[in-house]
Amino acid sequence: MKDKFTGNLFATESNLEIIRVTKDDVLQMTDNIKLFSKLISEHQSMYPDIERWLNTKVLPGIKTNERVAYIGLNNQTPVVSAIVKRGDNSKFCHLHIQQDFRDQNIGDLFFAMMAIDVKRFADEVHFTLPESVWIGKKDFFRSFGFHEVTKAYRQYRIFEDEFRCSASFNTVWEKVLEKLPGIVSSFTKSNNTIFNGLLMSIKPKYLEKIKNGNKVVEIRKKFNDKWRGCRVTLYSSNPTQAIFGYATIESISKDTPERIWSQYGGDIGVIKREFDEYTSTSDQVYAISLKNFKSYLNAVDLEHISYLLNYNLKPPQSYISLENNERWTQAVSIAELLHNRFWSYSIRI
Repeated sequence: MKDKFTGNLFATESNLEIIRVTKDDVLQMTDNIKLFSKLISEHQSMYPDIERWLNTKVLPGIKTNERVAYIGLNNQTPVVSAIVKRGDNSKFCHLHIQQDFRDQNIGDLFFAMMAIDVKRFADEVHFTLPESVWIGKKDFFRSFGFHEVTKAYRQYRIFEDEFRCSASFNTVWEKVLEKLPGIVSSFTKSNNTIFNGLLMSIKPKYLEKIKNGNKVVEIRKKFNDKWRGCRVTLYSSNPTQAIFGYATIESISKDTPERIWSQYGGDIGVIKREFDEYTSTSDQVYAISLKNFKSYLNAVDLEHISYLLNYNLKPPQSYISLENNERWTQAVSIAELLHNRFWSYSIRI
């Protein structure tokens, strides 16, 4: 049958692509590391020791996973560079966004990604910045919980004093979780926010058929026509227990099991006996037609998301609305963020 699952709902207006610079990039001196090094060296006029710092601290740190580095590309043009150092007292070492892109929530996106990368390590997070940046952008930094500001003990920049900002990691992470749905929505090309949709639980064997294009209709005993046109996030139930991907609900039909099978039997992905067993106690059932399916490159485990949320999520038995469901909205936000990063890395590495 024809595979209806094409397209990617998580497309950004700015075509922002994020590259994570890896140990292999450093060891093999790839184009990624050459571009990253060039971006950092461009700040030499303001930070005279920046190239020495890059070669003696940053690149060795990437090789040992002590540091994580990123490049942001807009239509293949570099517009962002970032570095974070992991540890009990983690440091957002560097974040530079080109002037034309500073009011597009990119700063929020990178702060969130850097926080995810240090969560296993950090009790505190700090960074240094020029006094003028603090004065001009202090509302942004405060929105992530950075309220403590002192003059930095070590001054890296010439011509201007640098401040040191710090906050407990728990404070920063709480703010990240609050912001994530808004960050994801701002990078989603859709008239309706993805968080007005559903989270639907499906058995792993049927999700594999959805992924392969052999199943484009899901059957439910209870449903509602109001979900037509909405996005549905697909959760793979036991034993996988992970957010698997997402699709759009194209149409919803309610009818007797016999008529539903007659019309959709070839698209449901089960044999007639399985369908009859599931619908035997129902006079009417719903056929939910899906389109535009996109699987995450790596399914995002429930255990992993629960760890990031500091909360034990309970998956739905059938489906739940994401609207006004704070925990699952945050969980889907994390899945979206991780997916977009991993998707970009797999292409570029």
